Amino acid sequence: MRIRTAILSTLFFVLLQSCQKELSFETGVPDNNRPVLPGNWKFAGLDVMVVTGFKGDVGGVPGRIDASYTAISQNNTGRFVITSGEMKAPDLSYKLSGKVKIFYYLGGIPVDPPPPDELLDFVLPPDSVSVDYRQVGNDSLFFPHGFPFDIPDTNGEPHPLGLDSTGARFSINGDTLTIKTEINKTTIYGQGNDEVELTQKLNRTATLIRQ
Repeated sequence: MRIRTAILSTLFFVLLQSCQKELSFETGVPDNNRPVLPGNWKFAGLDVMVVTGFKGDVGGVPGRIDASYTAISQNNTGRFVITSGEMKAPDLSYKLSGKVKIFYYLGGIPVDPPPPDELLDFVLPPDSVSVDYRQVGNDSLFFPHGFPFDIPDTNGEPHPLGLDSTGARFSINGDTLTIKTEINKTTIYGQGNDEVELTQKLNRTATLIRQ
């Protein structure tokens, strides 16, 4: 029995050392599939979708307001210098134009006729932008201080979630880098004996071209 136990122990330690050597060897192998982000990238465009909603009681009747718009940036200029952990754009500029659609609901029924669309016209003059980021795996990023693009809310003011930390998905196809980020937030405010629920959705997709 002792001889059998000694043989098993010896085999166990030999196997353990073999596994340790194999793991050590694999750890030192570089990940050739990891996308290369650092470099110079031309800003090619920005797709945006913004939704803002309010829900509460109006004279004892449940009411809701939804406002939303989508836009694709125009007059895109600027470039990003991406290093390990930082994105800088010394001369970023673009324009967002669209129509803000607004809907009112009372008791779950749309108010007819709906209000007319509001025109949105936002221009970011040439500006210097710098943000920190962290790459997570081969397809994800984390921006601790916000995405590097100023976006207006449905009321035309700077979006309150613009500086919030956010995660993002990214992909590189040839010389094209696409970064997609989405924020969904719900906040409850007390108003007397009633509560008002604010919902916010902010989707942004940026496209960059390697230089």
